[in-house]
Amino acid sequence: MNVRLRGRGFTLVELLVVIAIIGILIALMLPAVQSAREAARRLQCQNHLKQLGVAVLNYESSHQILPPSATFPVLPPDVDTTTVHWRNWVIMILPFIEQEALHDSFNFSVPISDAANRQQRGTPLAAMLCPSDGGSKRVPFASSGEGDNWARGNYGANGSLGAYHTSWRAAAGPTAPRWNDRWSRGVMGVNASVTMGDIKDGTSQTIMLEELRTGLAAADRRGVWALSGPGSSSVWMHGSDDAVGPNCCAGASDNISGCGDIIAAVGQDTLDRECMTCCNGCSSTQAGPRSQHVGGIYVCMCDGSVRFISRFVEMGTSWDIDPNDFLTWQRLNASADRLTIDTEY
Repeated sequence: MNVRLRGRGFTLVELLVVIAIIGILIALMLPAVQSAREAARRLQCQNHLKQLGVAVLNYESSHQILPPSATFPVLPPDVDTTTVHWRNWVIMILPFIEQEALHDSFNFSVPISDAANRQQRGTPLAAMLCPSDGGSKRVPFASSGEGDNWARGNYGANGSLGAYHTSWRAAAGPTAPRWNDRWSRGVMGVNASVTMGDIKDGTSQTIMLEELRTGLAAADRRGVWALSGPGSSSVWMHGSDDAVGPNCCAGASDNISGCGDIIAAVGQDTLDRECMTCCNGCSSTQAGPRSQHVGGIYVCMCDGSVRFISRFVEMGTSWDIDPNDFLTWQRLNASADRLTIDTEY
């Protein structure tokens, strides 16, 4: 007599229980996976910043001075609103990040904003992008006066705690009062920069490069590697006024041209939520550093070291630079204030 044993299958209830358990396990694992991915992105971001810092220092070794953040054949009186842009610090260090061919392909007899340089300025540079910033995948910057196809970037030069301007809180130009002021000079200005000997506070105590977030719309000029100016490839007046520190969420914290177009494109609520507010009707005089890392930003010091600066770093909150309210954040950005800095920041 043949006896057949039928295997007992899963009931619907048992199957649903197993699926629920698997779902719970996935939910428990997801934060850890996301955390690991962000850790990897942060490490890559640090490495890119380190690479750029070494390139700037190699430039300094060749020229005995740091590259300016922006250059003009003749400094325009309306530097904050000009639509004509020439070489900036990123273009100058291209040969030092294995981009000599790109550097040599630029037509430097005309502005970078000229159509002749459209393809070159639109070249994506991996070294200029922080993978934590999803904005790096957004459309290139475009402006009716400055042309289109400007590729994005996430790192900016420490210009000055003064304004990108030639008369108001003026720090633009080698003779500008605030470029020559111990309380506001950074390291890479307009048609001007510092030597290592000019960094009176020490290269390990002075910021050279800082993180930027890329723009939220095509009209948003923030985070554009070949474009000069606040928020695009440098930071200015980033320790007073509406931008007193890193990742500042104050209203109208970035004074940049085209803010009205940005608001029209993404809405004021989005700018508020993203901590990317701008001053509607203002010219490009001010912009501070930003990142999408939790808790702060990465910076590269003038000795080439990369450090993380907490968004809660001690900072002065003055409307204008005040020596009596000149705390850790301001001291890190000013290259010749001659004040000590607490190593815990």
